[in-house]
Amino acid sequence: MEFGYEVSPSEIHGLLSGVVTTGLKIRPDSVVNLVVKHVDVDSCSERNRHTILQMYEFIEREMFNSDSCYTLFLPDDELDLSQRVRCLAVWCQGFLVGFGTASGQRAIANFSPETEEALKDIVNIANLADDFGTEDDESNESAYAELVEYLKVAVLLMSSELLASTKRDS
Repeated sequence: MEFGYEVSPSEIHGLLSGVVTTGLKIRPDSVVNLVVKHVDVDSCSERNRHTILQMYEFIEREMFNSDSCYTLFLPDDELDLSQRVRCLAVWCQGFLVGFGTASGQRAIANFSPETEEALKDIVNIANLADDFGTEDDESNESAYAELVEYLKVAVLLMSSELLASTKRDS
């Protein structure tokens, strides 16, 4: 997926996933404006607008599907591990921006200890060094796969918690 912006598609997916996780329902124009502001451009082509909204709707469907088919938009395993780790880190950075922006609009009093822990972990993953495990490829590949799976589960658990709190509050 190509946006023509100086930002990775993984970061945009993370940004939109962060918004969706909060359970906040936002208008399509607000979704597009969030991405435009995040990538620091003045306008958005109709093609990019369509792609952004498709990605947002896809994330919503995946995240709230009963079979938990949500996945992080990251490069395939053929890409060098250090590049995949960088993409994972920018996915987390995008997620934190989207989550922070949307949760700030929901007036969430506090998060469960599990959500607070997951958010701390996402911050730590967002700050992974570029030299992520260069010594033993097999163990580093395994560690990377575990991080990706952990993030998937953490995001699904947070979204379930926040969706339940949204239903209680309404």
